[in-house]
Amino acid sequence: MMFLKRRKKKFVLLIFVIFSFQSMLSYIFNYFERKSISTRPPRAIHSSSSLNAAKRKEKPIDMVNDYYPFVDFRFVYPEISPKVDVTRNIFMIILVKSGAKGIKYRQRREAIRQTWGSRGNCEQLKALGDGRLKDLRWLLVFVLGKAGPGTRDDELNEAEARRYNDMLIGNITDNYVNVIINLYMGRLWAKKFDVKYTMKTDDDVYVRIPRVLEYLVNAKFPRPFYGGYSRAPSRVSRRVGVKWAISYKYYGEARFPTFNLGAFYILSGDLRNKLFNYVHIRKPFHTEDAYVGVAMRHFEVKPTNITSFHVIQSMGRYIRSFKDCEIFSWNAFGHSLDARSIKELHLRVQSLACKNTTLDIENHRCEKNTN
Repeated sequence: MMFLKRRKKKFVLLIFVIFSFQSMLSYIFNYFERKSISTRPPRAIHSSSSLNAAKRKEKPIDMVNDYYPFVDFRFVYPEISPKVDVTRNIFMIILVKSGAKGIKYRQRREAIRQTWGSRGNCEQLKALGDGRLKDLRWLLVFVLGKAGPGTRDDELNEAEARRYNDMLIGNITDNYVNVIINLYMGRLWAKKFDVKYTMKTDDDVYVRIPRVLEYLVNAKFPRPFYGGYSRAPSRVSRRVGVKWAISYKYYGEARFPTFNLGAFYILSGDLRNKLFNYVHIRKPFHTEDAYVGVAMRHFEVKPTNITSFHVIQSMGRYIRSFKDCEIFSWNAFGHSLDARSIKELHLRVQSLACKNTTLDIENHRCEKNTN
């Protein structure tokens, strides 16, 4: 019995020594592991969203099978809109696409209110004495989205809307991809009026509204009508990163059909529902003027080129070099006019309009200008 007791004590002592040695080894190993980790360079920590963004960035764009650039299209009704009598007899609504970010857009809107969008300018007052035009009432509204966090733009834009009662503001992120949503938002709001024509413009153009009304009178109020500054069939850009590029998934043909440039174009009211329904036929893409042109071709509505509509790049740089007869013969000027250029052009147009100047507007020949 004594022998077994002594052996048992030795056995317990041996177990204790083994566990002590193992614990010591574990401590030494962990110590050196911590030391080695502490000397490594720090590793970047990625959130799941940044990892997903990195994966998307690494993945090449499939221009055949992807929607590029992707438009999260939806019908948006404006959160802020003008208070207008719905029963008002409106002949034409001018929807001016404007930007939400930055002071330059507020300056452009103010310039338009003071110039071609004003009911008190010389041409507007003269139109009141024209029996053909005096009853053709029109309404101009600016259509824009949201600038988003980080600026006071949304707050300032809402204050501007309350002051002037001429703005549609919707929950749309203000960027070029969402221009097509901006277009449909404006038309959705205009739908509540029994309007004969809608004219879409940008905020960097100049439009002589009475002369546009006169054009429609002389054309005998055409319906269906899709008119503007027409662009001949043009090649579709497929280069990723180019502003106007779209993928084959949106539009598979090599060229767009003839369409009217987005600076300004007119649609008759009978085309409104057709344009709404077309989104179920073809997914909308961001180049809204080309999209409208494709839709009009589908409905067999031929684009009309209005010869008194004039578009050149950087119009503001050229308005000083145009002859008076050229200025007077054009009814719409685009594009890239800043607030100052809009005001300068207005002074020239009104100085001519307030004179007894006559001109064969359709022919645009300077020798026909008489005072």
